[in-house]
Amino acid sequence: MIAMAPTPTHLPVMPDEVMHYLAPRVGGTYVDCTVGLGGHSKRIAEAIGPEGRLLCIDQDSEALELARANLNPFGRRIKFARGNFSELAFIAAAEGFESFDGVLMDLGVSSLQLDTARRGFSFGREGPLDMRMAGEANTLTAGEIVNQWDEQAIADVLWKYGEIGQSRRVAAAIVRARPLRTTTELAQVTEQALGGARNRQKYHPATQVFLALRIRINGELDSLDSVLPQARGLLSLGPSGGGRLVAISFHSLEDRIVKQYIRREATGCICPPELPVCRCGHIATLRDLTRRAVRPGALEIAANPRARSALLRAAERVA
Repeated sequence: MIAMAPTPTHLPVMPDEVMHYLAPRVGGTYVDCTVGLGGHSKRIAEAIGPEGRLLCIDQDSEALELARANLNPFGRRIKFARGNFSELAFIAAAEGFESFDGVLMDLGVSSLQLDTARRGFSFGREGPLDMRMAGEANTLTAGEIVNQWDEQAIADVLWKYGEIGQSRRVAAAIVRARPLRTTTELAQVTEQALGGARNRQKYHPATQVFLALRIRINGELDSLDSVLPQARGLLSLGPSGGGRLVAISFHSLEDRIVKQYIRREATGCICPPELPVCRCGHIATLRDLTRRAVRPGALEIAANPRARSALLRAAERVA
């Protein structure tokens, strides 16, 4: 039996750190690329005042409607748009935004998605094998992968996106257990395949399996690769300083992409070290504000355990 979803709740991750690095100002223009239920956007909207403008984007229609209701008191200073942030430049132009003083990306799965059993994101709640962030706009589901893809293709997904060392063993167990219909069935098969792994690590062995499937289904890493240069190009340049990019990631694959992009764009010459003369012509357009990823404090993790894996990086646009 599939459980009913509880009333959606959401604690924004590292809200004080986000405000510190984003540094929203009165009258400024900002975009929250993954608004979720609007926790970060609420604080941004308060900071920019009635003269400011905030664009809130999310590909999840349910989240967007809840955010619209939660942020309704801020009226016209906020615009909402449904879409994948990989289309940031297009969405911004369509909504009348030429540039931003700050771009925020809170990556990964939202509390709403995790807590809604019928979305199939969590093995802690029995639900169908779905995992689509954009709902029916995406035709690929977790059920299709585990029940229809061949063993090697499943193993490749688990290795590439979940970094699971025993990906072939898990894939073989999944194929043997077909058909799998619910999240809890998949979690049980994973745990059995990995034997006593649950006792040797801090998290359930199904965690990385669900992560890998979710990333593949929603094309999350490709979207992140696509949005970062768009975000940089949309950051404003002014006498008081450039616009800022703040990204919160929740696993190493996301963080690696953000870190490498910021470091590359904060560097002048990127030619191989063996070349005696620069030939790339690359010019630094960002300033790295966080040489090391910022992590949540112990008090926040105690109040919101889902924040424990969060990593925040920030950069500022420079001429």
